[in-house]
Amino acid sequence: MKKLILMSGVVMALMVPPVAVAQQSNGVVELPEGQTALNISATERVEVDQDTLVASLRIQQELKDASEVQNVINTAMKKAVTLAKQYPTLKVETGQYYVSPDYRQVKNPQTSETTQEIEKWRGSQTLIIRSKNAEDTLKVAGEIQDMGFVMNNLGYELSADKYEETRDALMEETVAALRERAQRVAKALGKSSVDIVEINVDAQPLMPQPMYARAKGMEMMAMSADAMATPTAEAGTSDVSMTINARAILKP
Repeated sequence: MKKLILMSGVVMALMVPPVAVAQQSNGVVELPEGQTALNISATERVEVDQDTLVASLRIQQELKDASEVQNVINTAMKKAVTLAKQYPTLKVETGQYYVSPDYRQVKNPQTSETTQEIEKWRGSQTLIIRSKNAEDTLKVAGEIQDMGFVMNNLGYELSADKYEETRDALMEETVAALRERAQRVAKALGKSSVDIVEINVDAQPLMPQPMYARAKGMEMMAMSADAMATPTAEAGTSDVSMTINARAILKP
């Protein structure tokens, strides 16, 4: 973790007179005289280094015959997948696969009618590799580029396990901050004690936001395979936050 930032949550103190009520799981009951219901929240956020490198490459082809297009793609994809699976550190998956025709307008000189004819077929399929081992990822990505694949994007993201580990640590920090803030409110209102009676921890899922790095090989597609450079990438950071909402009872 690089830095820890305490974010001020929205604090709302509600003075409850003796006739007011507080919601409990078994129904509605009155608060004793002198007690105050408090709704409070706290948020903490931390920047963490991204630890997983993701490379997305595609093989594409244009030919007169649809079956030839598919054969080229299938052959190239099988070779690339076989290569990537030789590295236990890499997770390999295939992405979108499509084949579609390109049409041209043909005019009949005798009738002047225009019809559409298939001029060629084009197809593409994507291969995605990801790993915490950046060296292996870049090496294999470069070799796959040598096979005629084009780099779609290359970037780092935060892994799910590191995200959850960071959130667990933030939960402890946020609870501590929440209790401290509640005690400050109690002191300001002249109360002597605080009981946390309800707490809600947000369940925000991981939303990867890769920091994309430009691959050197992306600028060299017109060069020969022998001149292809291995792509490079540098990790960025991701923000991880934790928000906790609570309901407390402040007592005299």
